[in-house]
Amino acid sequence: MINIIVAEDDRDVRLPLVNILKTDADINVIGEASNGYEAVELAKELLPDLALLDIKMPFLDGLEAAKQIIEWRRIKNADIKILLLSTFYDDDLVLKSQEHGVDGYLLKGLPFEKLISAIKNTATGLVTLDRIIYEKQNKLAWGGADKTQKLSALTNTELEILKLIVNGDRNAEIAAKLFLSEGTVKNYISVMLAKLGCRNGRDLAVFGIKSGL
Repeated sequence: MINIIVAEDDRDVRLPLVNILKTDADINVIGEASNGYEAVELAKELLPDLALLDIKMPFLDGLEAAKQIIEWRRIKNADIKILLLSTFYDDDLVLKSQEHGVDGYLLKGLPFEKLISAIKNTATGLVTLDRIIYEKQNKLAWGGADKTQKLSALTNTELEILKLIVNGDRNAEIAAKLFLSEGTVKNYISVMLAKLGCRNGRDLAVFGIKSGL
């Protein structure tokens, strides 16, 4: 069972979303918030497995709420995944979310079955990006660059992380082997996703294998 909280300021959007999520046997909505402040407090109080946050909310937006939850979970060693929802693609917001270590970024309007699938994937530790975001980042950052060119853009640490991902290691195992915090590993992976034009950890593993790692 995946315990989640949902933060969305528009009640007419939030209630149908929550009702749809409740139809899935693996998802348990344990809290609802109408702004970022409420989302942060709910995350601290309820310790959900995942926080689904609308990026545009009053008082405190989803991106800042995500940042505060991530900082808090790092201090408390809590495992709360963050999945952001946005109505449109914005390069700056996507980059900032990756820098903060957000676990997923989706655009609104995707079919509910894909949203539910993304929630489940994110909860298991995969970094989830909307296909539109993935395609735009890939095109803008790399165009037709080949695998050798992309690999050469990785730092030594990123390359070591990619090798361990190919080896099947999870984030905690990678952190232990490289003497890093798990949060730092996630931040590295977020940057690598953008550099390599990958959507999630599975794509990174496939890319690494095809590159001969």
